[in-house]
Amino acid sequence: MMAPDLALCLEQTLGHRAHTLNLERAAALRERPASVVRVEYPEGSRIPLPWAVRGSGRALRQLQKLARRPDATLFHTSTISLGAPAYRTPYVVSVDATPLQVDAMGDWYRHKRSARVVERAKVASYKRVFGGARAMVAWSAWSARSLERDYGVRPDRIRVCHPGAGRRFFELERLVTRDIPTILFVGGDFVRKGGDILLEAFAPLAGRARLLLVTGADIPEMPEVDIERGATPGSERLLAAYAGADIFCLPTRGDCTSVAIEEAMAAGLPVVTTPVGSNPETVADGESGILVPVDNLAALREALTRLVDDSSMRTRMGMMARERARESYDADVNARAVLALLQDVA
Repeated sequence: MMAPDLALCLEQTLGHRAHTLNLERAAALRERPASVVRVEYPEGSRIPLPWAVRGSGRALRQLQKLARRPDATLFHTSTISLGAPAYRTPYVVSVDATPLQVDAMGDWYRHKRSARVVERAKVASYKRVFGGARAMVAWSAWSARSLERDYGVRPDRIRVCHPGAGRRFFELERLVTRDIPTILFVGGDFVRKGGDILLEAFAPLAGRARLLLVTGADIPEMPEVDIERGATPGSERLLAAYAGADIFCLPTRGDCTSVAIEEAMAAGLPVVTTPVGSNPETVADGESGILVPVDNLAALREALTRLVDDSSMRTRMGMMARERARESYDADVNARAVLALLQDVA
């Protein structure tokens, strides 16, 4: 019996590009490779409609151009899923966060809430989409709880499956502990990810540590601070940044599930971050990293200082981070699980 024909309809914003690469790699290994539809976010639009409406329309139009209708379709994320019922194939919706969770941190995503009647209609629309899905994939227990609580999705229809890190992150060899450790930051949205407060926290550590910023933001020159602007998801330059680091720091103000944190853990780095979104379930405070309150400069500086000054703590936390990543954040394993779920509903 021939394997079912699957389609992956994937939003191309933020960390979802890295997730796309991991799903594509797993899909290519199937007996019958899945069709992949990438839904790009347009920077400008003449029609002032929310991205969820425009993105869902774009997703549906691109799917309708496929040579044949698939037996099942994955929509990632919910933002491009509004047209899923109209496509008339069994479908699965994958979310990093629910729309209500994104609303809660909307200021950091340049996302504005509408009038109350519009927001009620939006919740009703997503209840219809999620209710019609054969299954839901949640990137975390945090987003799974919202699916159940806010949208009425039964727990037995939700599969928690983190995006994870690609195999090459696990294969990075940790370098010999150095007297001058390197702190790594990876984030395109520099302020939302807390890059500005990291610079402030790092300033007294210059000379005892180095800071490597992987970002496209315009950053002024500072002592002991290097900037890598050419790293893209899964690239050699990004892998080299992780391989050469000793500590990973992402003092983010707004995040759902950070792919960069899971990549850092797979690379064997202790993580300093904030308890937003699913971070508290990803990073075990005091074991694989340190959680600090959002915008707490003193706590951030103290956490970094402890790790800079204590190489044994860095080693111990890094080993625990990698072990945790092997258990739950292996993108190859998790991508295959998502494809198997999609095949089951076909």
